[in-house]
Amino acid sequence: MKKTILSAAACAALLVVSGESLASGLTVSTEGGTLQGFTKTVPGTSSRAEVFLGVPFAAPPVGENRWKKAQPVKVWKGVRMADVAPNVCKQRGVGSEDCLYVNIYRPAGMKAGKKLPVAVYGHGGANISGGATEHDGSRMATENNVVVVTLQHRLGAFGFLSLPGMGEEAGNFGVSDMEAALAWVRRNIGAFGGDPKRVTLITESSGSTNACRILVDPKAKGLVNGVVLQSEDCVHDVDNAKQAAVRAEKFLKKAGCDGASDKLACLRKLPTDTLAVASAAVGLWNPVSETSAISEIQKGNWIKVPVLSGSNKEEGRSAGGAYLGWGEPEYKAWVEKLVGQNSGKALELYPAGKYKGNYALQYVIGDFITDSGMRGLGGCTNLTLADALGKTGPAAWFYTFEDSTVPTDANPKRPGYDNAASHASELTYLFPDAGRYLRKSVRMTPAQKKLAKEMRAYWANFAKTGNPNGKGLPAWKPYKGNGYVMALRLNGKSRSLPASYFSDLHKCSFWNSIPVVLDRGDR
Repeated sequence: MKKTILSAAACAALLVVSGESLASGLTVSTEGGTLQGFTKTVPGTSSRAEVFLGVPFAAPPVGENRWKKAQPVKVWKGVRMADVAPNVCKQRGVGSEDCLYVNIYRPAGMKAGKKLPVAVYGHGGANISGGATEHDGSRMATENNVVVVTLQHRLGAFGFLSLPGMGEEAGNFGVSDMEAALAWVRRNIGAFGGDPKRVTLITESSGSTNACRILVDPKAKGLVNGVVLQSEDCVHDVDNAKQAAVRAEKFLKKAGCDGASDKLACLRKLPTDTLAVASAAVGLWNPVSETSAISEIQKGNWIKVPVLSGSNKEEGRSAGGAYLGWGEPEYKAWVEKLVGQNSGKALELYPAGKYKGNYALQYVIGDFITDSGMRGLGGCTNLTLADALGKTGPAAWFYTFEDSTVPTDANPKRPGYDNAASHASELTYLFPDAGRYLRKSVRMTPAQKKLAKEMRAYWANFAKTGNPNGKGLPAWKPYKGNGYVMALRLNGKSRSLPASYFSDLHKCSFWNSIPVVLDRGDR
């Protein structure tokens, strides 16, 4: 898949208040009403974080609010307990349409009047899955003295369907939900000890796809002071109006509203589960625009804030596992389909016999997916984005995550498959304390834990100042001129290298000489 597909079961089973007592008097007043949070200990440390789960940033998008832009929060009376994780947005048979919530994490014992930098995290999941609570911000908050907010937005057809009569947000409700959450943070985060003038949006995978659209939305000016894009090139996973119409027609047929005189009214009357089944049957859902975000960035038509971007060394390796059973003939036909007359050179650079072992062909397919940037995951199109940001923006920072020994979940369908530094592997380092990342982080070595702490510091420093550098960290040179890339490595070997290192690693001289591959190459 192009984007990280998070485990819905994991999201549903995440933290509530496990063995932690609510702190009496831990209350905060927001525009919706008063909240009471709780205090927890960060695992393996003596650090304490104050947590507010399931904080509404908009009214539930149900009933007449279905396929409308996020509406103002409904005011409540009394004290609302913020100690239970919110439902994930409706996906794959789980979750709820009532899902427009954020989770907030801050260091415990903050003094009144404190104004800490704010890091707002938008999850991945191909815009069809995922949720806020699988990314526990307690560790980043307490280690780096920042406020961390994790948000969620409408998914699938609920967030990306485009039909006449929906208004200007048609096809982009998930994106506008993120903007609504950022606006709520600006208005309310001061009550939690956050600085509304220092708000950074950190995103990964499809969250970054949506952040690309925010970067080129004039209405988003003033919402953020910086953006982090993990594993995204601002090129892929956008539907134009014609593609969106085809997707909508498929959805209407699956939902049984294709023959209705008022199709939108028909859909609004259907049960959530009916719509969710139809949404899943259609497949992937994308934001809708006639232009790619990178084309606007290259022209300077964006909100121009500091951006930190990058990807993982073997982003496409896990995706290569989908091609089990293929032989060399199937592989060659696949390459020819993707790059046409350039297939001869491509097969020279990515020969079927490049690797040995049971998964040799799958690994070379993974290299092809990575280097080409064909799914927006990593590789050469990420470098093109960094170059555009460096030329037209105030500050750009570029990284490659290179711990190819990162713990991964075993897959019984392909025992012994080496995912290396695949798509989303860096998330175990940034958010090690919940969901599937917790399962992996408990197997991290001391060297990996040290690198993880360095990465959280880089990301938090960027949220503080728009610059990832800080005391005790290897110097990270900015991307400007010919550019630099920070290679994030184990054992104190992280270092800034010329961008030509990244270009050579991913064979960008070839990929930049041919048209960008927009076909996903799905089996």
